[in-house]
Amino acid sequence: MRYTRLLLLAAAAAAIAVVVVPAASALTFPDDICPVRSGTVIKVCPAGEVGKPYSYQIKGRDGTGCVPYVEFKVTGALPPGLSMSSSGLISGTPTATGEYIFWIQMTDIPASQGGVSWCADDNSTEKQFSITIIQGLQIVQRQSTLAPGQLTVPYSLQFSATGGSPTWTVSSGALPAGLTLSSTGLVSGTPTTAGDYSFKITATDGSRSDTQSYSMSVVPKLVIGRTTNLGEVGLAYQFTPQATGGKAGYTWTVDGDLPAGLTLDTTSGAITGTPTAPGTFALKLTVKDSLGLTTTVDFPLTVAPRLLVTRRPLPAAKVDAAYRATLRATGGVAPRKWRILGGRPGLLPKGLKLNARTGQITGTTKQAGTFRLRVQVTDQLGAHSALGVILKVSA
Repeated sequence: MRYTRLLLLAAAAAAIAVVVVPAASALTFPDDICPVRSGTVIKVCPAGEVGKPYSYQIKGRDGTGCVPYVEFKVTGALPPGLSMSSSGLISGTPTATGEYIFWIQMTDIPASQGGVSWCADDNSTEKQFSITIIQGLQIVQRQSTLAPGQLTVPYSLQFSATGGSPTWTVSSGALPAGLTLSSTGLVSGTPTTAGDYSFKITATDGSRSDTQSYSMSVVPKLVIGRTTNLGEVGLAYQFTPQATGGKAGYTWTVDGDLPAGLTLDTTSGAITGTPTAPGTFALKLTVKDSLGLTTTVDFPLTVAPRLLVTRRPLPAAKVDAAYRATLRATGGVAPRKWRILGGRPGLLPKGLKLNARTGQITGTTKQAGTFRLRVQVTDQLGAHSALGVILKVSA
């Protein structure tokens, strides 16, 4: 009886040992991992496209070897741009077309390197694999932000793609109101509603496609207000242009050389200083907003010579005789305005008067004598010039 009990215990122990310590069988690749090409022994993995991310996991068949305690190595050349990790993940972005054939070796990881105790150190297998890389369809416009649109201004943008002749669609979101996308990839129209828009554009050519996400802003039309185009030598000049529309954050530039003595503030657009030489300057004034929109206006700036009363004697007058004389000035900006300063020196003799607009002195005087006067002329820009003159009236 005792002998029979010992035999039963020994049999049970042997059964337990069979369960706890499994035997490692030969490694093999499953049939659904890169199926074998008909008529060959090469396992064909999914194709990739140039410029498109690629990812494919190689693994061993469950129930063979010590799966998942295995590592992978590749022999030969994977497609350029791809690599394989020790866990069997082939990934990257292909850079060249063609069919690439290579070997993959799968080996049990022994216990000394993190595997399980019953894995054999030399249990491995290898197979020949193939990956074909085709020319990918890729949208050329990769930037995430498209050129902004302006209200009432026609907009046009032609999308293009490499690797095919695709049909174009808006696959998510919506274009700004007033714009449409043709099947050939042309975005056109006139924006009607300001705002920020997000959408996706998809190019499709057969089984190949590419999708890009974009954002686009529509703003009021960027406009520069009227300009002040007159300056004068020796007279302080200040002009700050005004811009409306676009998106705030303006930068100003001038195309052409400013008159000597003037400078431009690129942030405010202010042109300031005191011109030192006369001339006509064919300039262009440009403003750029924070979205990159620009607009340009002609800015012909004229700098007049300094305003000066001409130094010349007045013709003599006679009592009871009609009199006419004209004061002269050079430079400045018309219209000009004349006046007699009065005080000491004094005023015109009785009977004569000054036309402020023309500078003419006319009339008939009844008073003889020598009259010392100081005349002043003021121009449109506020510059003025004064000069002492003498008018003699004889009896």
